[in-house]
Amino acid sequence: MTDKVQSVRRLHRTSLPIPHAGGTYPPKPLPPILVGLLTFESDWKPPMGESLQAALETGSGERRLDIGCIAAHGTFGCDATGCYVATPKAKAATAFLLELIARLQNSATVPMIDVPYAKWLAT
Repeated sequence: MTDKVQSVRRLHRTSLPIPHAGGTYPPKPLPPILVGLLTFESDWKPPMGESLQAALETGSGERRLDIGCIAAHGTFGCDATGCYVATPKAKAATAFLLELIARLQNSATVPMIDVPYAKWLAT
């Protein structure tokens, strides 16, 4: 898995100037590539336990997985300190989608939408 993550992050990317009514803005700097994993189920027992944590910690730098979801069990992601947090959730796929949108908004790659209504997922 970590080799695939690294290969995605090493892809050649480009950015173009942004046209507007008064001319053009220079190309936007490329944001870091966000890499995630979405799966329905896990064979690990427990699915969100030590085996998942150990597997996630094998990747660092270009090999790090940023965000993920085991739809039947919960979500996981790398926090600001570089540590993985696994969170069991009943509505994991929905929580994963909204977290992904929020992370993409921070890099300005998707239109801004109002996602605070997702707070009900935590209850």
